[in-house]
Amino acid sequence: MITTVIGSYPLKYEDLGDDAIRMSVDEQVRAGIDLVSDGQTRFDMIEYFARYIDGYTMEDKSVVTGPIGHGHADVFVEDLKLAKSIHPRVKSPVTGPVTLVFSSRIKSGYAGYRDESLYLDTAAALLDIARALEAEGAEWLQIDEPFLSVGAPMHIARKAIEHIAKGVKIPVALHVCGQVGKILPQLLEWDGLTLLSHGFMGEKNDDVLQSDLLKNSPKMLGLGCIDTKSPKVESREDVVALIQKAKQHIPMDRMIIHPDCGLRLMPHDAAFQKLSVMVAAAREAEQT
Repeated sequence: MITTVIGSYPLKYEDLGDDAIRMSVDEQVRAGIDLVSDGQTRFDMIEYFARYIDGYTMEDKSVVTGPIGHGHADVFVEDLKLAKSIHPRVKSPVTGPVTLVFSSRIKSGYAGYRDESLYLDTAAALLDIARALEAEGAEWLQIDEPFLSVGAPMHIARKAIEHIAKGVKIPVALHVCGQVGKILPQLLEWDGLTLLSHGFMGEKNDDVLQSDLLKNSPKMLGLGCIDTKSPKVESREDVVALIQKAKQHIPMDRMIIHPDCGLRLMPHDAAFQKLSVMVAAAREAEQT
């Protein structure tokens, strides 16, 4: 089973510069992670993209200031290159169009949050960035959409997310945190997605594991098995038990192991320890 992270790591670029990326990747590697990220150390998941998409800007929060144009990938590519210089297998996360729109204030250019073109234009700009990351050697693309579990417009979300997922050739993961059982049947129908990634240690998603639709789907499952809401480090036994529980429903070759969500808000030491425990548990679970 591949082990990976969701994206963020608790080091800040503003404090450490490029060393924040180097240290983030190095610590993931030392913990035993197979598929690393650059740590998303520069900004939070919204500011990253609001800064580099035409038509968005950062004020007190992300703001749509006019028609959305291109996405500019230079900073993302720069950070990917640095991460790949340390470890060859890197996943690139992008904040999904629904989450980016819902986290922004709309000043002009669109009719409001029900304007489908706002999401599709945002998706097109994100695809600009995704394709540049693919060209630079990202092994996976991950689309982060936490808003899907709290009542987002799913018919619009599908069009926007599929536009990104079908626009690249590398495998695409869709990460949705929260309780996702009610929307799982819809997500399983979306095209272009190789893997659905959800939390199971700190979230109550047993109905996902038990879903016959998931069992019979070709899609892989990203098994979140580290609680990213609590700094308490899990025991290896508890993580092994969760993976074994998942194995009763999903074969190992259809699972990827990762934390429930990003580690940005975790204490630094706890983040490294949690990843180390997770990897050790995954290796033990493979043998039992």
